[in-house]
Amino acid sequence: MTVRTGAVALVLAGLVVAGGTVVSAQVPDPPDPGGGVTVGASSSTSGHDDLPDVRVRWNRGSGPAQMNKGLPNPPGWYRAAVGPRRPEKVLYLTFDDGPSRHTAALLRHLGRYRAKVTFFVTGAAASSRPRLVDRIHRQGHALGNHTWGHPRLTRISTAAVSSELRRTRIVVGPDMGDCMRPPYGLVNRRVAKASIAAGFQPVLWTAHIEDWVPHSGSWTIGQLRRGTRPGAVILMHDTHATTVAAVSKMLPRWRAQGYRLAPVPVCS
Repeated sequence: MTVRTGAVALVLAGLVVAGGTVVSAQVPDPPDPGGGVTVGASSSTSGHDDLPDVRVRWNRGSGPAQMNKGLPNPPGWYRAAVGPRRPEKVLYLTFDDGPSRHTAALLRHLGRYRAKVTFFVTGAAASSRPRLVDRIHRQGHALGNHTWGHPRLTRISTAAVSSELRRTRIVVGPDMGDCMRPPYGLVNRRVAKASIAAGFQPVLWTAHIEDWVPHSGSWTIGQLRRGTRPGAVILMHDTHATTVAAVSKMLPRWRAQGYRLAPVPVCS
């Protein structure tokens, strides 16, 4: 089912939630993100109480705070955020948790290759570095909502979810796009409804470089190469120097391979 609120649409086909909590399942290789089946369409202006239960499947990984480092892949999210899968050589690089002291260097590298990306900023970080937020927008990148304080949204109240998104939008202002990324990829029916009601399309990812755990530059580059394919949405964090260095080395390679780097469509 597709639920629309203004320009925001979240496909909620097939997502595992039981009693409002996420049920994780081992998924060795998630299906094509564009392969979710959309059945019918619905439009609601009264709090989206008609939304069905949704199911979320992802890989469970290890790491700090039992980080789920797999690929959260509710069928249909890709089509809602990006559109149908196409063979066009375009990459959607996304950077979470900033802006940080490493963001300026990343912007310089991106500018050198005229690459455009999406930054999912937290309100706390944006409020401490407003000039960097303005610079991100001026360079033609998209700004998405990554909440104020990076909580596990499935563990806080609906009012708190809305507050996290609203406070961040106020700090960033009108330059913020109509998209959000749930911290840790944690999303369920309740969080999805709250996000849509606030005007933000949840955006997940098709690949990541696991940069919340220290890795060498060569390992990080290897992850980026493995995640590169037409239409990939790659999760990274502009809070790590190793990530910025790896991206700087991949930018000329992506250009040589004929890739175009663009913001996630729903965010721009």
